Amino acid sequence: MVLLALFGAVMGQGVVWYTGQFYAQSFLETKAMLDFEQSRTIMLWAILFATPFFIFFGWLSDKIGRKWIMLLGMLIAILTYRPIFNYLLDKSDTKAWQGQAITSGGVEITKRLPLAGTGDTLITTVQTMHYSSGAGYKQERVDTLNTAANEVRTGKATIKDKILPSGLYWKFIGLVFLLILYVTMVYGPIAAFLVELFPVRIRYTSMSLPYHIGNGVFGGLVPFIGVLLQTTFTDDPLVGLWYPIAVAALCFIIGAIYLNNKIDEEVND
Repeated sequence: MVLLALFGAVMGQGVVWYTGQFYAQSFLETKAMLDFEQSRTIMLWAILFATPFFIFFGWLSDKIGRKWIMLLGMLIAILTYRPIFNYLLDKSDTKAWQGQAITSGGVEITKRLPLAGTGDTLITTVQTMHYSSGAGYKQERVDTLNTAANEVRTGKATIKDKILPSGLYWKFIGLVFLLILYVTMVYGPIAAFLVELFPVRIRYTSMSLPYHIGNGVFGGLVPFIGVLLQTTFTDDPLVGLWYPIAVAALCFIIGAIYLNNKIDEEVND
């Protein structure tokens, strides 16, 4: 029963939880390259709007059972993770903004670093752009100046600190809200589900083991394995999602076959 709780419910709940909150936050900052403050406020608004649904789905599971609410949350996550994260990536692409009117911008040299014994100096320049829609970003480039040859080797530009226009900002909040809504579906009923699964005399240990392995190991590995996959398979920026999708899919199959949706009316046995 401990293994069933782990592989049929809690490991799927763990990866959905970590993906909806921790992986999503990391994705906004390291893949979408959003401004730090804006990425955090997107997460905060989404969490604020979604938090009441923990209570709602816990209450609903008292009425209709725990199993299918949790499994439905996993299934929707499996089917929509890649489309949602792909939208976040596409709409944060600055190429889509460049047809807009520029309201302000400029280039500033922020750092000069002489390289001892080489005659070279690293020059860091930052270009700031702001558009009429409210969108903006910073483009940072590190060039190498050879003083003796009076030659500049141009470095590769990187874009960071993107600011989304207002309409797109709220769409991002809405999509992250959906990701956290999946978390509330799998997490809201889980405590009652585990309580009802085990008799009182072994309940504490029996609940604790699958819960902490499911969340701490399977869920906790989401950021690590996600980054590992991204650095290994660089052609697909969404490759890190295959780990939570695979774990949630396996959990959904096991849970659909073996879990019972019956509500235990007597938990003091």
